Amino acid sequence: MKELTCLYVEDEPFLREEIARFLKRRVGHLIIAENGQEGFQKYEQFPIDLIITDLKMPVMDGIDMTRKIRETNERIPVIITTALSDVELMQSSIEIGIERYLLKPIDITALTQALESVKKKIYKQNLEKSLHELNVEDSKSLERKIESDVAKIVKLTSGKGPQKVTAFLRANLIEIVIAGSRTPLEQTILEADENKRIADYVRETYYQQIQSEIENAIREITGFKAIWMSQSCNSQRDVDMIKLILEI
Repeated sequence: MKELTCLYVEDEPFLREEIARFLKRRVGHLIIAENGQEGFQKYEQFPIDLIITDLKMPVMDGIDMTRKIRETNERIPVIITTALSDVELMQSSIEIGIERYLLKPIDITALTQALESVKKKIYKQNLEKSLHELNVEDSKSLERKIESDVAKIVKLTSGKGPQKVTAFLRANLIEIVIAGSRTPLEQTILEADENKRIADYVRETYYQQIQSEIENAIREITGFKAIWMSQSCNSQRDVDMIKLILEI
Protein backbone atom coordinates (compact mmCIF):
# COMPACT_ATOMS: atom_id res chain seq x y z
CA MET A 1 0.00 0.00 0.00
CA LYS A 2 2.95 2.34 0.54
CA GLU A 3 3.21 3.14 -3.17
CA LEU A 4 -0.48 4.09 -3.49
CA THR A 5 -2.18 7.48 -3.18
CA CYS A 6 -5.55 7.47 -1.41
CA LEU A 7 -8.23 10.17 -1.49
CA TYR A 8 -10.27 10.18 1.73
CA VAL A 9 -13.48 12.25 1.74
CA GLU A 10 -15.38 12.71 5.02
CA ASP A 11 -17.31 15.67 6.44
CA GLU A 12 -17.31 14.63 10.13
CA PRO A 13 -14.13 16.15 11.68
CA PHE A 14 -13.62 13.60 14.47
CA LEU A 15 -14.07 10.56 12.23
CA ARG A 16 -12.00 12.17 9.48
CA GLU A 17 -9.06 12.68 11.84
CA GLU A 18 -9.34 9.20 13.34
CA ILE A 19 -9.44 7.34 10.02
CA ALA A 20 -6.84 9.66 8.49
CA ARG A 21 -4.36 8.68 11.23
CA PHE A 22 -4.95 5.03 10.41
CA LEU A 23 -4.61 5.54 6.64
CA LYS A 24 -1.42 7.61 6.92
CA ARG A 25 0.34 4.58 8.40
CA ARG A 26 -0.70 2.37 5.51
CA VAL A 27 -0.76 4.30 2.24
CA GLY A 28 2.07 6.16 0.59
CA HIS A 29 0.23 9.46 0.21
CA LEU A 30 -3.09 10.50 1.74
CA ILE A 31 -5.21 13.30 0.26
CA ILE A 32 -8.07 14.54 2.47
CA ALA A 33 -11.26 16.37 1.49
CA GLU A 34 -14.28 17.49 3.53
CA ASN A 35 -17.01 17.02 0.91
CA GLY A 36 -17.60 15.62 -2.56
CA GLN A 37 -16.92 18.88 -4.38
CA GLU A 38 -13.55 19.31 -2.69
CA GLY A 39 -12.90 15.61 -3.21
CA PHE A 40 -13.48 15.92 -6.96
CA GLN A 41 -11.17 18.93 -7.11
CA LYS A 42 -8.45 16.96 -5.30
CA TYR A 43 -9.01 14.03 -7.66
CA GLU A 44 -8.33 16.33 -10.63
CA GLN A 45 -5.20 17.75 -8.98
CA PHE A 46 -3.48 14.54 -7.86
CA PRO A 47 -2.84 11.06 -9.36
CA ILE A 48 -5.26 9.11 -7.14
CA ASP A 49 -5.13 5.29 -6.95
CA LEU A 50 -8.15 4.66 -4.70
CA ILE A 51 -10.96 6.60 -3.05
CA ILE A 52 -12.60 6.20 0.35
CA THR A 53 -15.62 8.44 0.70
CA ASP A 54 -18.57 9.08 2.96
CA LEU A 55 -21.95 8.75 1.30
CA LYS A 56 -23.98 11.66 2.70
CA MET A 57 -22.14 15.00 2.79
CA PRO A 58 -23.02 18.67 2.29
CA VAL A 59 -22.26 20.53 -0.98
CA MET A 60 -21.78 17.27 -2.93
CA ASP A 61 -22.36 13.73 -1.67
CA GLY A 62 -20.20 10.69 -2.35
CA ILE A 63 -22.53 9.39 -5.07
CA ASP A 64 -22.41 12.56 -7.18
CA MET A 65 -18.65 12.85 -6.71
CA THR A 66 -18.15 9.26 -7.84
CA ARG A 67 -20.42 9.78 -10.86
CA LYS A 68 -18.30 12.74 -11.98
CA ILE A 69 -15.11 10.72 -11.53
CA ARG A 70 -16.59 7.79 -13.45
CA GLU A 71 -17.03 10.06 -16.48
CA THR A 72 -13.28 9.88 -17.03
CA ASN A 73 -12.20 6.90 -14.93
CA GLU A 74 -14.30 3.74 -14.82
CA ARG A 75 -11.70 1.59 -13.08
CA ILE A 76 -10.55 3.48 -9.98
CA PRO A 77 -11.68 1.57 -6.86
CA VAL A 78 -14.13 3.41 -4.58
CA ILE A 79 -14.91 2.38 -1.01
CA ILE A 80 -18.06 3.88 0.50
CA THR A 81 -18.47 4.53 4.23
CA THR A 82 -22.09 4.84 5.25
CA ALA A 83 -24.61 4.65 8.09
CA LEU A 84 -27.48 2.16 8.15
CA SER A 85 -29.92 4.97 7.35
CA ASP A 86 -28.29 5.40 3.92
CA VAL A 87 -29.86 2.26 2.41
CA GLU A 88 -31.58 4.08 -0.48
CA LEU A 89 -28.39 5.89 -1.46
CA MET A 90 -26.49 2.61 -1.22
CA GLN A 91 -28.87 1.06 -3.73
CA SER A 92 -28.49 3.97 -6.14
CA SER A 93 -24.69 3.63 -6.01
CA ILE A 94 -24.68 0.12 -7.52
CA GLU A 95 -24.71 1.55 -11.05
CA ILE A 96 -21.49 3.49 -10.48
CA GLY A 97 -19.42 0.46 -9.48
CA ILE A 98 -18.65 0.82 -5.79
CA GLU A 99 -15.90 -1.58 -4.71
CA ARG A 100 -16.91 -2.05 -1.06
CA TYR A 101 -19.32 -0.69 1.58
CA LEU A 102 -18.19 -0.08 5.15
CA LEU A 103 -20.82 0.62 7.79
CA LYS A 104 -20.26 3.30 10.41
CA PRO A 105 -18.86 3.17 13.00
CA ILE A 106 -16.00 1.93 10.84
CA ASP A 107 -14.43 -1.31 11.97
CA ILE A 108 -10.66 -1.11 11.49
CA THR A 109 -10.40 -4.81 10.68
CA ALA A 110 -13.02 -4.47 7.96
CA LEU A 111 -11.24 -1.39 6.59
CA THR A 112 -7.92 -3.24 6.53
CA GLN A 113 -9.50 -6.14 4.64
CA ALA A 114 -11.11 -3.74 2.17
CA LEU A 115 -7.76 -2.04 1.55
CA GLU A 116 -6.04 -5.38 0.94
CA SER A 117 -8.75 -6.37 -1.54
CA VAL A 118 -8.47 -3.05 -3.36
CA LYS A 119 -4.66 -3.27 -3.41
CA LYS A 120 -4.82 -6.62 -5.21
CA LYS A 121 -7.28 -5.20 -7.74
CA ILE A 122 -5.10 -2.15 -8.40
CA TYR A 123 -1.97 -4.24 -8.84
CA LYS A 124 -3.80 -6.58 -11.19
CA GLN A 125 -5.02 -3.63 -13.26
CA ASN A 126 -1.48 -2.23 -13.40
CA LEU A 127 -0.13 -5.61 -14.48
CA GLU A 128 -2.71 -5.95 -17.24
CA LYS A 129 -2.04 -2.40 -18.41
CA SER A 130 1.72 -2.95 -18.49
CA LEU A 131 1.42 -6.20 -20.44
CA HIS A 132 -1.14 -4.85 -22.92
CA GLU A 133 1.06 -1.82 -23.57
CA LEU A 134 3.98 -4.03 -24.59
CA ASN A 135 4.72 -3.66 -28.28
CA VAL A 136 5.62 -6.67 -30.42
CA GLU A 137 9.34 -5.98 -30.15
CA ASP A 138 9.28 -5.77 -26.34
CA SER A 139 7.15 -8.90 -26.09
CA LYS A 140 9.53 -10.85 -28.33
CA SER A 141 12.49 -9.62 -26.29
CA LEU A 142 10.93 -10.95 -23.08
CA GLU A 143 10.18 -14.27 -24.76
CA ARG A 144 13.80 -14.64 -25.92
CA LYS A 145 15.11 -13.91 -22.41
CA ILE A 146 12.72 -16.46 -20.91
CA GLU A 147 13.82 -19.06 -23.47
CA SER A 148 17.49 -18.43 -22.72
CA ASP A 149 17.12 -18.60 -18.94
CA VAL A 150 14.92 -21.71 -18.97
CA ALA A 151 17.40 -23.47 -21.27
CA LYS A 152 20.22 -22.64 -18.84
CA ILE A 153 18.24 -23.93 -15.86
CA VAL A 154 17.42 -27.21 -17.61
CA LYS A 155 21.04 -27.71 -18.67
CA LEU A 156 22.46 -26.95 -15.22
CA THR A 157 19.98 -29.13 -13.34
CA SER A 158 19.67 -32.11 -15.69
CA GLY A 159 23.10 -32.15 -17.29
CA LYS A 160 21.55 -32.04 -20.76
CA GLY A 161 20.62 -28.86 -22.54
CA PRO A 162 17.34 -28.88 -24.50
CA GLN A 163 17.49 -28.71 -28.27
CA LYS A 164 14.94 -25.92 -28.30
CA VAL A 165 12.96 -23.77 -25.86
CA THR A 166 10.09 -21.63 -27.15
CA ALA A 167 8.22 -19.12 -24.98
CA PHE A 168 4.88 -17.48 -25.74
CA LEU A 169 3.72 -14.42 -23.78
CA ARG A 170 -0.02 -13.77 -24.09
CA ALA A 171 -1.18 -10.99 -21.76
CA ASN A 172 -0.30 -12.42 -18.32
CA LEU A 173 -0.07 -16.05 -19.47
CA ILE A 174 3.29 -17.62 -20.31
CA GLU A 175 3.61 -20.92 -22.17
CA ILE A 176 7.02 -22.55 -22.48
CA VAL A 177 7.64 -25.47 -24.84
CA ILE A 178 10.81 -27.49 -24.15
CA ALA A 179 11.94 -29.94 -26.83
CA GLY A 180 14.85 -32.39 -26.94
CA SER A 181 15.66 -32.56 -23.24
CA ARG A 182 15.31 -36.32 -22.71
CA THR A 183 17.78 -37.57 -20.10
CA PRO A 184 19.75 -40.85 -20.28
CA LEU A 185 17.52 -42.30 -17.54
CA GLU A 186 14.37 -41.54 -19.52
CA GLN A 187 15.97 -42.92 -22.68
CA THR A 188 16.82 -46.15 -20.85
CA ILE A 189 13.25 -46.51 -19.58
CA LEU A 190 11.82 -46.03 -23.07
CA GLU A 191 14.32 -48.38 -24.75
CA ALA A 192 13.52 -51.09 -22.23
CA ASP A 193 9.89 -50.93 -23.40
CA GLU A 194 8.79 -50.03 -19.91
CA ASN A 195 5.61 -48.08 -19.30
CA LYS A 196 5.89 -44.68 -20.99
CA ARG A 197 4.06 -43.26 -18.01
CA ILE A 198 7.07 -44.04 -15.82
CA ALA A 199 9.29 -41.86 -18.00
CA ASP A 200 6.67 -39.11 -17.96
CA TYR A 201 6.47 -39.35 -14.17
CA VAL A 202 10.26 -39.00 -13.88
CA ARG A 203 10.14 -35.89 -16.04
CA GLU A 204 7.17 -34.36 -14.18
CA THR A 205 8.99 -34.90 -10.89
CA TYR A 206 12.03 -33.16 -12.34
CA TYR A 207 10.02 -30.08 -13.33
CA GLN A 208 8.51 -29.92 -9.86
CA GLN A 209 12.04 -29.79 -8.46
CA ILE A 210 13.05 -26.83 -10.66
CA GLN A 211 9.69 -25.05 -10.46
CA SER A 212 10.85 -22.33 -8.08
CA GLU A 213 13.99 -21.66 -10.15
CA ILE A 214 11.92 -21.07 -13.28
CA GLU A 215 9.41 -18.91 -11.40
CA ASN A 216 12.23 -16.78 -9.97
CA ALA A 217 13.90 -16.42 -13.36
CA ILE A 218 10.68 -15.20 -14.97
CA ARG A 219 10.11 -12.80 -12.10
CA GLU A 220 13.57 -11.33 -12.65
CA ILE A 221 12.87 -10.93 -16.37
CA THR A 222 9.33 -9.52 -16.24
CA GLY A 223 9.27 -7.80 -12.86
CA PHE A 224 6.10 -9.68 -11.93
CA LYS A 225 5.48 -12.70 -9.73
CA ALA A 226 5.23 -15.89 -11.79
CA ILE A 227 2.84 -18.60 -10.57
CA TRP A 228 3.25 -22.16 -11.84
CA MET A 229 -0.02 -23.41 -13.31
CA SER A 230 0.78 -26.76 -14.90
CA GLN A 231 3.21 -28.90 -16.80
CA SER A 232 2.50 -31.58 -19.38
CA CYS A 233 5.22 -34.04 -20.36
CA ASN A 234 5.55 -36.39 -23.31
CA SER A 235 8.83 -38.26 -22.92
CA GLN A 236 8.20 -40.35 -26.03
CA ARG A 237 7.94 -37.27 -28.26
CA ASP A 238 10.49 -35.50 -26.05
CA VAL A 239 8.33 -32.37 -25.85
CA ASP A 240 7.10 -30.71 -22.67
CA MET A 241 4.93 -27.66 -21.98
CA ILE A 242 4.92 -25.43 -18.90
CA LYS A 243 2.24 -22.83 -18.19
CA LEU A 244 2.65 -19.95 -15.76
CA ILE A 245 0.62 -16.87 -14.96
CA LEU A 246 1.99 -13.48 -13.98
CA GLU A 247 0.53 -12.02 -10.81
CA ILE A 248 1.29 -9.29 -8.34
